[in-house]
Amino acid sequence: MISLFRQNSEAAWEYREAWYDEAAGEFVVHYGAVGANGKLTAEKAQADEAEALLEGFAAQCEADGYREIGQLQTVELVVAVPLKASEPSASERRNAETVHTAVLTGLAWRGLGALSDPEIEEHADGAALVMRARTVHRRKAGEAVRGALRATDVPASKVRIRVG
Repeated sequence: MISLFRQNSEAAWEYREAWYDEAAGEFVVHYGAVGANGKLTAEKAQADEAEALLEGFAAQCEADGYREIGQLQTVELVVAVPLKASEPSASERRNAETVHTAVLTGLAWRGLGALSDPEIEEHADGAALVMRARTVHRRKAGEAVRGALRATDVPASKVRIRVG
């Protein structure tokens, strides 16, 4: 997958993403304003055409001023499910997976970043299953995470969020 960003003439962030969906045999492009649900287009393509299509997509995006997130000013988003012990219980692991799926989807469809898989991290206040993303828009990312969490059955008290 290729994910690229730019600020338009009004200083609003925009994104473009592309990937080859092998199962469907399609070249997929997802694009829009950061923080809003994007638009999706797909065209039938053979696997041997995928690399050339991705290269052409990347070249056009570069010509249009889009850049990789690593080349831009970003903030870190951290979503953590605190643990009662150093290893997660079955319910804590289920909570983390539920949170991961909801937040990943909430961020991805709005061009707000890709969330890492949950990993156990030790901190001074205890262990947690932690997921991270880099984002270009602090406020919209925080709103998307909170909205995604409200749609789950995981209590808000079981999740910590830090943006920036």
